[in-house]
Amino acid sequence: MSLEDQIMQNFLTLVETQPPLFADCQGELEQWCKSLPEDKEEMSDASAAWYRFRPAIRETMYALSQRKETKESDRAPGHTGNAPPPPDPKTYRNILENAIRRIQSPPK
Repeated sequence: MSLEDQIMQNFLTLVETQPPLFADCQGELEQWCKSLPEDKEEMSDASAAWYRFRPAIRETMYALSQRKETKESDRAPGHTGNAPPPPDPKTYRNILENAIRRIQSPPK
């Protein structure tokens, strides 16, 4: 998986699994998502730039990437899992928009 895909996957994971990290910036997050570029590399760069000045999110992203790197290196030699290809930028945006809507919805 490319670095761009890792960043986007990790960011999506964070939005979906740790909504409290985004509690004070949900409106800003929604506006930012709408302005994401269509290019995967630019989208990844925009994501990193967005959370760069949000220490809690930045540190959690770093910890998440470290855990995933450790998991990947723990695989048995010769293991060739058939993971699906990463989504295209439009799909990333759609997934992210849906995740943002879910964290903005009041719990029932």
